[in-house]
Amino acid sequence: MAIRIRKWFNYWISKDRSNAYAVLAVLFILLYLLGVFLAQYGDPESGARFKLAGFVGFLTLVIVYIVHKNLNAYYRFLDLFKDTDHMPLKQISYVNSFCMTVFLIAALVGIVVTAYAMEPLWRAVAEWFANRPVTEVPEMPIEYTPTPPPAPNPDMEALLGGAQNPGPPPAWVAVLTAIVEYGALLLLLFLCLFGIRKGAGKVWEFVTRPRHFDEDEKIYLKPTLDILAHLGAPEGEDDLPEKKGLRYFLSYEARIRRYYKKQILTGRKRQKCSGLPGEWASPRELERGAGLDDAVLHRLYEKARYSHMECTEDDWKVLENRADPSAPS
Repeated sequence: MAIRIRKWFNYWISKDRSNAYAVLAVLFILLYLLGVFLAQYGDPESGARFKLAGFVGFLTLVIVYIVHKNLNAYYRFLDLFKDTDHMPLKQISYVNSFCMTVFLIAALVGIVVTAYAMEPLWRAVAEWFANRPVTEVPEMPIEYTPTPPPAPNPDMEALLGGAQNPGPPPAWVAVLTAIVEYGALLLLLFLCLFGIRKGAGKVWEFVTRPRHFDEDEKIYLKPTLDILAHLGAPEGEDDLPEKKGLRYFLSYEARIRRYYKKQILTGRKRQKCSGLPGEWASPRELERGAGLDDAVLHRLYEKARYSHMECTEDDWKVLENRADPSAPS
């Protein structure tokens, strides 16, 4: 449990989380404003509680944000020198802790003093505005202007030569109305189906998209997804067939690769491997680290992963029909 908490903590401080802190700050500000509203409109006890909760939460959030920025900068600094020998990590940690403690104490005192000093300041500003002399503007007499009588409505019957009886509309009007109505319904149905198809396609693309930059069966603690922008596609990947969509997901190549990945993860868990496979690890090195000695599985995986030949149902049945696939062959 402690190791998992430490991993989550390292993951949280490894990146800048300013957006999350900004959202929390807005929530605490709204909570404080709700307390001000309740205090002014008949519920001072609840208003005082909401104001206290908003103030304490915002103050705590500021302290946590400052600590996070310090730890994030410290993490990025050490990450630059992770391959350097004889780094004085203890001394750096002590100096950073001392400086951060002094800064936090000064910031906490400054924030509290400023917060409590603002209330009488705002009260003085409000009293100054309230005591300002108000210049009275004399009211000007309103001049009465008589409204002219409305113009009479024109007699349309007289203009058109008597009462008009247009009669029923012609048949083509009813046909045109039906065509427009059914056309609008068909267009609305088409738009709905198009939206559903696009939404389902986005969901499927999110579910089946590769979680690693090289689409290989390796699991990383911190995937470097932005490496694509610098390295582009892996060498030789353009020569391989396109491996996307539902057709490939249901193919025997994808089944064999998922089965291989499951065996690698199971073997590493059985071997109690503490580290992670390197980015350069080949299939043979992955199997050696997982304690997996299976020539048939190795051959079929290389065929599914690298070969231009498609895997067949017979290849999949070779893996599916074995009683113990992880046993040495």
